[in-house]
Amino acid sequence: MNDLYADASLYDILYTPGTAAEVDLHERIARRWVPASRRAWRWLEPACGSGRYLRVLGGRGHRVLGFDIDPAMVAYARRGAKRRGLERRLRVAIASMEDFAHLAPPASIDVAFVPVNTFRHLLDETAARRHLAQMARALQPHGIYVVGISLSRYEEEEPSEDVWKAARGRCSVRQIVQYLPADRRRRRETVYSHLQIRRPSKTETRDARYELRAYDDKQWRRLLRAAGFTRLEVVDDRGQAVGDREVGYQLEVLRPTHAAGNRG
Repeated sequence: MNDLYADASLYDILYTPGTAAEVDLHERIARRWVPASRRAWRWLEPACGSGRYLRVLGGRGHRVLGFDIDPAMVAYARRGAKRRGLERRLRVAIASMEDFAHLAPPASIDVAFVPVNTFRHLLDETAARRHLAQMARALQPHGIYVVGISLSRYEEEEPSEDVWKAARGRCSVRQIVQYLPADRRRRRETVYSHLQIRRPSKTETRDARYELRAYDDKQWRRLLRAAGFTRLEVVDDRGQAVGDREVGYQLEVLRPTHAAGNRG
């Protein structure tokens, strides 16, 4: 289990910095592809965690729906919405990425998004296609699904490491994340997380291991075709077109194939 995810407050401390800038980028993408005929778009975030994106979107006047499989995360997100007076615009529910159709009526969502490789927690083809089928059902004909994903280059990758640090009040959190690349046959990237939490009363560490499903470009395109989605564009984390560049992380702007002709 990803032990950071087991504590909603620590997760929120570590990952909230920079959220507003990420939402800025998603709004720019939405303005390009979704018509602005209504006062506010309806947004959906699968696996929304502590609700950090939803809070920003709701604060900007959007109607937002998020869901997460973890009840503690959902409770935390609801409390955050209530403190900010966003209950009328922000709804958070308990659901999995593979079973959420009951939350979003058909053709009710303008913009859905799943950032930072969360999609890759769907560990097999069946789970991924089930998720995408329900997303296609939920999207308006002009709607888009923005998936933040790192694609693999199996023979070229080496182990890597990221370090994240943040603080709130008298609590600071430091996370070292180590990635062991996937091989083409098994397609599982192994992730090790080492947390250090400092509070006035004590310092503690928490370690966890989890896996992410890997896709190279061909495998990703094949999944999208099989699931009935079309790539509208691919941009980097600054919103620049990726083209033939190799980037570590990209945002895939998708639309169900039957509606792909609706540019917005």
